[in-house]
Amino acid sequence: MMFDPVSLWMQSSVFWFKIYKQQQEAYFRALGTFAVSIPHEDSADLAREAEAMKDMLKPAPKPAQSTARKPAPRKRRKAPAELVGA
Repeated sequence: MMFDPVSLWMQSSVFWFKIYKQQQEAYFRALGTFAVSIPHEDSADLAREAEAMKDMLKPAPKPAQSTARKPAPRKRRKAPAELVGA
């Protein structure tokens, strides 16, 4: 049997991806536990905090479109029958 470096690389990659995923899930569980334990005076306070987070989480605006000229449209090539004059 020959040594197959690709399958060895894939097996090790899968192993490390599983560990990374487990770490992420544990981190998110911990964040959820902390978020639940944060005290809030009332629902209005919670709503104000949620609205403040909305502004922070909005996606960045798209960059302005380039003002460079667009390339000229390409001319349609003639079909071989049109070149012969048939």
